[in-house]
Amino acid sequence: MVHEPSYSQNWELGHGTSVVTDGVSETVLARISITSGSNCSIDLSGLATLNTSLQIFMSDGCHLILGEGMMVNGALRLFMHEPSSITIGSHCLFGGGDVWTSDMHSILDKDTGERLNPAESIVIDDRVWLGAEVLILGGSRVGRDSVVAARSLVTGKTFPDNSVIGGQPAKVLRSNVVWDIRIR
Repeated sequence: MVHEPSYSQNWELGHGTSVVTDGVSETVLARISITSGSNCSIDLSGLATLNTSLQIFMSDGCHLILGEGMMVNGALRLFMHEPSSITIGSHCLFGGGDVWTSDMHSILDKDTGERLNPAESIVIDDRVWLGAEVLILGGSRVGRDSVVAARSLVTGKTFPDNSVIGGQPAKVLRSNVVWDIRIR
């Protein structure tokens, strides 16, 4: 008889989907809910701390990479309703929020029928701190060593390294910064 790990009860994986969990404790894995389509790849091996929950939803052909030393302190939801990817760099800190690669519905040009809102992948570079209740939308890239203010709406732009960004929609509030997890 094969023993199924306790965390797998929260996972519904489509055919051909692979999940890498190297080095992640069963306690952390038990706080993760995954629903995936077919032929997805999920690399959770970088997840160091998960104090609340992580919900992952992926359609067919999606890819997720969580970088080394990732810390999550608030509920985090990652949604890929169409083929796309989310790549999160090393040593990132999340206060919780949502990351969406698509709008989940099509918006079409009335005359041409052209889709105006296709899914777009998201990149969060190394050492990014996302405050609580941040929403990151498709096509966004947050540069390394940056901070995203709580409740910001990041809408499909590329933000430079070493920035504080915030607002709805988010914009660069300050440049030439670094952050430290320790209180000084």
